[in-house]
Order: sequence, then C-alpha cells, then structure tokens
Amino acid sequence: MRRLLLILIVLPQVSMADPFEKLRQEWAHDLHEKRVEAATALYAPDAAFIQPDGARVKGSAAIRRLYEKVTSTFDSNLNFLSERVEISGDLAYDSGTYTETLVTRTTHKSILSKGSYLTIYRRGKDGNWKIVEQMWAGPLISNQNQ
Repeated sequence: MRRLLLILIVLPQVSMADPFEKLRQEWAHDLHEKRVEAATALYAPDAAFIQPDGARVKGSAAIRRLYEKVTSTFDSNLNFLSERVEISGDLAYDSGTYTETLVTRTTHKSILSKGSYLTIYRRGKDGNWKIVEQMWAGPLISNQNQ
C-alpha cells in the first residue's frame, strides 16, 4: 500500500483535455462560414435549442431553419470559454461563457453579445457525441455603426 501511494505521489499530474473543445470550435467555425448543414449535423435528431429569450426550437429540421435564418441575416464571430465539463456514462455537459459579435449583413451594424451557455451531449451507439440540449443566456451589449 505504501509503495502504491509513493507511485501516485511521484507520477506527474496530467490534466484531462476538454473532450468538447474541438466540437465547440468546429460548431463556431461552421456558423462563421455559414455551413448550416455541418453545424446542424452536430445535433441529435431530437435536439432542442433554447434561445436567449427562452424560446425553444425543437428537432434538427427546426434548428436547421433557425440557422439558415441567422446565417442569412448575420455574420458571426463567436468565442467560447468553457468553465466546466462533466461526463457521466453517455451524457455530458459543457458550461461556460461566450462572446459573439454579430454583423447585420444589410446594414453592417455590429452587435456584441456576452453571456453563458450550457450544452448537453449524448453519446450515440457509434461513440460520437451529439448535442441534445443547448441554451444561451446573455444580453446584447451594444449596437454600433461600422
């Protein structure tokens, strides 16, 4: 027992990498590049997207329509700061903050939004994680003319 404790103390502390960092970055990049199909492919068919105003968009077809509208109206630059990720079996959540600059395509006015997000993932039979619930909360900080 004493030898095992010594081994555990001497081993370097390895920090577990965030398993959802790549998915978050891929999602934000797809949104920025207006790749609606790629962005919505990260959602489960029964997913729900809860908008900052509390409106719930249900199902991948409805989420796709929402993203089509958003990407045709705005150019997005989105950054995440994950603060907590936990996994339990085939469910996981990622919680943190975001900063997003939206530029209205017709007027070129920019809108800054900051807030918090919560994303719940479910691992499929193929081992891949899909978004099953996503929620954004945060005010628009400013409207600026460019």
